[in-house]
Amino acid sequence: MTKRIAILAALVAVALTLAGCGFKPPVQWNETEERARALEAMNGWAEGVEDYNIDAMAGDGILAAGFKLYIYEGVILGTNGKGAPALRDDLNKDAADQASFREDKGYILRLDIDKDLTDAGYDEVNDWTIDSISKTNAKVLGRFEVFETADDLENVNGGRIVDGWWNSDNGSITVELVRTPNAWKIISMKIVFDAGTAAAACAQSDIVGLGIGKLRPTSW
Repeated sequence: MTKRIAILAALVAVALTLAGCGFKPPVQWNETEERARALEAMNGWAEGVEDYNIDAMAGDGILAAGFKLYIYEGVILGTNGKGAPALRDDLNKDAADQASFREDKGYILRLDIDKDLTDAGYDEVNDWTIDSISKTNAKVLGRFEVFETADDLENVNGGRIVDGWWNSDNGSITVELVRTPNAWKIISMKIVFDAGTAAAACAQSDIVGLGIGKLRPTSW
C-alpha cells in the first residue's frame, strides 16, 4: 500500500508540473516594496524613452502579454489599442536613424515626469503618482514635459526654448501595470498630448511608436 501511495504522489507531482503549476512558493506581499518596484519599472521605461532603448520601453521585460497603447492629442484619438508587436515594429524601423541622429547631430531627448524644476537646479528624479496598487494590479499617473536639443535648433518653430532645450510636447500618461513574480509590467498605457503645445506637432496620421519626440532625423 505504501508503495502505491508513493507512486500516486509521484504521478500527481508530474501532472502538476506538466500543467504549469509546479511547486512554486507563494509570492509574498509588502506594499512598500511593491510600490518601489512599480516606480522602478516606470523610471526604467522613462529612461528607455530618453535613450531610445527598445528593450527598456517595449521589450518583454516591461510590457505584459496583451499590452495596449492609446495615444491622444487633446480629445482626438490617434492610436487605438496598438499591441506590443506593432509598437516594437514601429520603434525598430526608426532605430538606425535615431542612433545616427544622436551621434551625428548631438540629439538628446529628455522626458520629465512631474519634475521639480526649482531655482536649485534640475531634479533628475521622476515623480510618478501611484493612484492605486494591489497584489495584482497598479495604476500609475504622471504629467510630463518633453524637451529636445541638438547641435542646431534653427529649424524649430513653435513651442518654447529654455536654455537650449526645445519644449516640444506636454501631456499626461496613465499606466496600468500587472504584478508578475519577477517584475511589474505594463498592460495598458494612455498618452495624452496637450493639444497645440507646439506648431510642429505631428499630424494624427503620423503618430509612430510612442509619439514622443518631434525632432525627426528625416526632417533635420
